[in-house]
Amino acid sequence: MKRFLKTRFSPILLVAAIIVMMVYGQGKVYAGGQKEDTLATADTLIAERKYNEAILLLTQFIKKNPDRFDDAQRRLQRIVKLREEYNAIAGDLLNVLVTDPTNDERKLAMIRQLESLEAAPNRAAREFILKTKETALFTYNRAQFEKIMAEGRSLIDKGDYVGAARRYSDGFSLYQEEFYQAGYGEIIENNVKQGLKTIQQNLGTFSTLLPELQKRIDTFINLTNAFDYNSDFAPILAAYAELEPLLLQFASMRNTASSVGLGFQGQFLLLQSADANLGDSSFLPFAFRFILGRKTEIQPEGIVGAMDTFWVKGVNALETATVQKLDTMYTGFEKAYQANPVALQSPMIEQLRQSSDFALRLLSVWSSMAVKEFQDQVSVYGKSIVKNKVPVYLAVQGLLENTGIMASYYKALKDLLDLSGQQNSVFDTWQAGRASDDNTIAGLANLRSAILDLKNYVTASETVAASRLKSYENYANNALSIETAVERIQKSIEHLAYLTQLINKQELTLASQRFIIENAGINNRLAARDGAFQKAFGLLQGVQITQQQGNSYLAKYPKESLPLLTDLDRLLAADIQKVRTVLSAYNAEPVPIRQAEVIQELQQETVSLLTALETLQGKTKTNIASAQQQVALAETLRLEGDRRFLEAQTALKNLNFDLARQRLQQSGERYDASLAVQEAADLRTLRDQRLLSLAAEISKTENETVVRDVRRLITEAKKSYFNGDFTKAEETLLQAQSRWKTTNVEDEPEVAYWLTLARSALSIKTGRTIPVTAPLYPEMSQLLSAAQKAFETGKALLAAKKRTEALEQFAIARTKIQEVRILFPLNQDAGLLELQIDQLIDPAAFSANFRQRLSDAQAKLAVQPQEGYAELQDLYTINPNYPGIKTIIEKAEIQLGLRLPPPDPKAIARSNELTAAARRIIDANTRSQFPVALAQLNEALKLNPNNEQAIALKDRIQTDVGGQATVVLSSAAEREYQRAVQELQNGNTIVALAIVEQLLQDPKNRNSTKLVELQKRIQSRL
Repeated sequence: MKRFLKTRFSPILLVAAIIVMMVYGQGKVYAGGQKEDTLATADTLIAERKYNEAILLLTQFIKKNPDRFDDAQRRLQRIVKLREEYNAIAGDLLNVLVTDPTNDERKLAMIRQLESLEAAPNRAAREFILKTKETALFTYNRAQFEKIMAEGRSLIDKGDYVGAARRYSDGFSLYQEEFYQAGYGEIIENNVKQGLKTIQQNLGTFSTLLPELQKRIDTFINLTNAFDYNSDFAPILAAYAELEPLLLQFASMRNTASSVGLGFQGQFLLLQSADANLGDSSFLPFAFRFILGRKTEIQPEGIVGAMDTFWVKGVNALETATVQKLDTMYTGFEKAYQANPVALQSPMIEQLRQSSDFALRLLSVWSSMAVKEFQDQVSVYGKSIVKNKVPVYLAVQGLLENTGIMASYYKALKDLLDLSGQQNSVFDTWQAGRASDDNTIAGLANLRSAILDLKNYVTASETVAASRLKSYENYANNALSIETAVERIQKSIEHLAYLTQLINKQELTLASQRFIIENAGINNRLAARDGAFQKAFGLLQGVQITQQQGNSYLAKYPKESLPLLTDLDRLLAADIQKVRTVLSAYNAEPVPIRQAEVIQELQQETVSLLTALETLQGKTKTNIASAQQQVALAETLRLEGDRRFLEAQTALKNLNFDLARQRLQQSGERYDASLAVQEAADLRTLRDQRLLSLAAEISKTENETVVRDVRRLITEAKKSYFNGDFTKAEETLLQAQSRWKTTNVEDEPEVAYWLTLARSALSIKTGRTIPVTAPLYPEMSQLLSAAQKAFETGKALLAAKKRTEALEQFAIARTKIQEVRILFPLNQDAGLLELQIDQLIDPAAFSANFRQRLSDAQAKLAVQPQEGYAELQDLYTINPNYPGIKTIIEKAEIQLGLRLPPPDPKAIARSNELTAAARRIIDANTRSQFPVALAQLNEALKLNPNNEQAIALKDRIQTDVGGQATVVLSSAAEREYQRAVQELQNGNTIVALAIVEQLLQDPKNRNSTKLVELQKRIQSRL
């Protein structure tokens, strides 16, 4: 209001101006032209205080109508009278200007009188009055303005907002009359009048609305202060539902008043733009300042300021109560969250959301003011609302958005807890064995999918939260104090991050449980496959089969194992592919899960299982190849056995018994080798049936020849025996025995009988000669030769009567003889030579002692038969003609078994009886008694070796019965036989003997030559 500060006119200047005005005014009165007019028009102009125009009109009227001078004169006199009154008041005004220049109120009153006396004074007078009035009005109205503003401020400070508004309205009188007199036009004047009317109406509304509004505000604050998480929010909503319309009504009323003030201000600016001299010392500047207050003031003032002060106080109280309660509730929520982040606080969040949403609703009431303050122009008050309330609004909005974020948190947490419960149920059910691996994995996969959806949901919430945080950080960077909102959003992001950790942990648990189940399934399959492999491998390697006798053997089943191994190989290939798929699943996992220790351990376990499966598959393939080879080998051996069997049959047909037996044994070996590689009951049965049957046929067929050959050899051996050629007899009998065992197991009794005789004879004659094959034959030959040479020399010397020299030679000969006899005491050459020496040295004594020598030799037969018989033979050789010596020799030979005794009638008779008994059995063809008959005939031949009938009957039975020797054993017996051989080779003689004796308990095995021979071998080692 710079123009309020204009300097007042000095008294001298004012006086000079009035003088000029008066002179100029009079000149104007009397210098007017002579225009025609009527007296009525003059009266109208006088009534309108247009005196100059009336004077001009009356002057012209007098000139034209002299006869009516009086009428014109009366009107002129009245004008003069009014002019005199005007001049008197003007004089008083000049006096006041000089004598009481500060009495602006008196000045204005006098100016109003002057204005009432003349509407259009002359130019000088008008300018004087205007300047004087302007100066007085400016000074007076300025003082009134300041006074009203001060009193309004005081009332506002006292809380009398209605009184303050009314006091401000008192200022509307200032410059109002001058405004209407200014002639701005009806439109402008009507707008101003309507604005003033609106203000007065608002003042009435204000006075009635304020008490009710304050009451509602207090009620709401009390409800808010008492509210907590256990309270019902409905009463607060209800209270605010009653309060909000009043607030909006108040805001509308205030905004209407503000609009009037802004309208006045805008109108003034328009008028001022048209009149550059129009200053603030006028009605509109005063009026809009009484409404809006002065811009230079810090505190609000004016009618709108009084309303705003009440508004700010009341709404701030509402805001403070609501925001503080909201902060308290949020702090309580944070404490509850920190105590247990996974406890569901969704009811608290809902109340926070409801409270913060309501707080925004309450804070938004500021917009009813702010919008107006920003609508026409940005006001200081609008700026203050933005500066002070926007941070609060953003803080609450941030809290509200946090409730949305935390609602998302708790929704996700609830879903996570539900999924966790489902997961535990699914996994526990699997662990309890009530669910399959595939169904459980599928269930976990569904839960994993739900977890991923939940994770995406939380990630989206984190993205939203991050976006909101960035927005609020931008607000903060723009000097908005919203640190709490930023902090709360940051905490919400931390909460979501914590939830993400829980979800990641749950996802990791799901992944680990999936792989635990996968590994368990793989492990189970590995165990099953290993079991299948062990079963197939057991069939391939052999199964211990225990027979009824308690014996066991290893039976191999490569043919049966092959389909099992082939199927296992197929299953293992599928298993390995599945495990590789599982390993691919590890690699497909997100990096955090893939790098988790538990997953890496499970992955390593899976790799180990894969290695085990691959190893098992390698072993399976190896054993498939082995099984195939063994099946092929078994089949080859079987076919070879068949071929050898056919060859044995052919050889039998050709009576080539040796070849037949050889091929039959080879066939059995091939069959047994095939069975050792591949157990086959059909082949085992076929083998026993074929081989045993053909073996019996070979033995029977060959036995006829064997019987004839043995009989021939016995006859030859007897001849040799009777001829004293015991060595040849023994050789022939051994040949007979060997030939006999071609088809029989037991020794032929007759052969054994004669072999005993031959061997007895040979034993008597053993040592009589030194065989060429003897190790010491060269040394002994040299000694005997030296002894013989010394003997011959001695004999010659003795004949030459050189007895002494002869005796020396005989001594040398005796020494050589003794050396021979040390090792060969019965040597015939040594014995004879010694007797010949004795005979030459003293023939008389030798003859005298011959009988004694003979008697001594006979006596030795009982205790030293071999030595006694040797001495008898030596004596017989020296003197074969000695009386009775031949008889003595014959008796000695009978005694020693070297000669058969002469026939005994009783023995012959008994022999004949036994032969007759045997014949009866044979003639009756009682085959079960044939062994008895055979025993009788053998006994008959012992009694009478020359019993031809017995010989014929015996050969007949042995031919008819057939060979008893078993060429081949049954497969079971052959297996045990081979085990016995192995035990014997391992040094387990007792075990080997037990096996053999057990085999010999079976009558079928007793005729096995090789089994009997094995028994003898074993027994020889015991």
